[in-house]
Amino acid sequence: MKFVPGVIMSFFLSTWMVGCVEAKTENSTHPTKLLSFSDIELSDGNTTFHADSITVSRPKSQNFDNVRISQDLYERLVYFSRMCALTYCIGSNELFVGSTLLEGACPDRLKFCSDESTNPTAGKTVVELVLLAENDELGTGFLAVDHEKRVVVLSFRGSSTNQDWLSDFAVSPTPYEPVSKEYYKEWVESGRISDCEGCLVHRGFDVFLKTLSSQFFDRIEAIFDTYPDYSLVVTGHSLGAAVASLAGIELRLRNYDPLVLTYASPNMFNSKLRAWVDELFETERIHKMSLDEGEVMFRSGFFRVVHDGDYITMVPPFYDPAGLEIVITEQLLPQTLKDLEYHGPSTSVVSLQDTNVCSTMGSAGSGQGHRFLGPLEKWLHMYEHRAYFLLINTCDDF
Repeated sequence: MKFVPGVIMSFFLSTWMVGCVEAKTENSTHPTKLLSFSDIELSDGNTTFHADSITVSRPKSQNFDNVRISQDLYERLVYFSRMCALTYCIGSNELFVGSTLLEGACPDRLKFCSDESTNPTAGKTVVELVLLAENDELGTGFLAVDHEKRVVVLSFRGSSTNQDWLSDFAVSPTPYEPVSKEYYKEWVESGRISDCEGCLVHRGFDVFLKTLSSQFFDRIEAIFDTYPDYSLVVTGHSLGAAVASLAGIELRLRNYDPLVLTYASPNMFNSKLRAWVDELFETERIHKMSLDEGEVMFRSGFFRVVHDGDYITMVPPFYDPAGLEIVITEQLLPQTLKDLEYHGPSTSVVSLQDTNVCSTMGSAGSGQGHRFLGPLEKWLHMYEHRAYFLLINTCDDF
């Protein structure tokens, strides 16, 4: 059947698939037209684009099966995925500052907040700050301190508002400039990091840097003045993963040693910025240590958790991921330790090939999506995009 687009979704897809306009055909070097929903035919689970463009597919990245993922690491991945899910309680005004999870910082219906057999540190985890992005801003999330684990957690919400989705689809590149410019300059001049020449970032996610308040850094600094020996984890899901990546870079430049842990992150860096981020977070060194130890070294660095069936992690085309990749191989929940693989440096997660077909994305997957997505749920594999140890996009059922 032919799917007739609405104006908004036609704009979204044509913007999101802007990589397709750069493809060249055998007989022409001119860009092809932007794709819209009128260019898509959905029939029996097959998706066909009527334009000369590219294929986006996940290559067979290497599974370092000689590097063990420990039970402790698995439990930490589950714990922080639940911390990501808590950000979705912000939109319903169900996350409160100043008390522990067990004492009412989040809803009693969540076992993660009220059941210490599910979350043994619920009574010692205090929500210190809720971040609310205003209109035309990104960065809704919270700052919490788990005094049992001795960890400060900065967690960002995935796509929820219309502004979030507009940012997701604003894919044109823009020059990358860190907010912490004086710190960046010190790193470069001291030789600790290369100058990030020619670095470009996804324009939609760069909105976060443009609106980042100095109060954000002041609050984190105050917490670490009180708890200097605590570790720092910056995490997020989907759009929140992209925001967490940028926030983690800023905190690293400011001489913190964060673990950046993203779930279902879209691609957001050009190749030069990806290489610079990997240098900043010492990705190759941590990977080598993991190989030498035979176990994933997970104390700090930049890690990207990817569901093998999640197509959002392969787009937009022409952008790269950074960091070390952990892959979830099981499509459906529950996902256990045996369903995880360590794939190391994520230097090439998408494969771009000249072809007459823009996408060979399949039809598996279902779930509760944003109201704009409608029939594209299965095509985009939105169930897999949310199934990261739990359905991560709701303030319920964890």
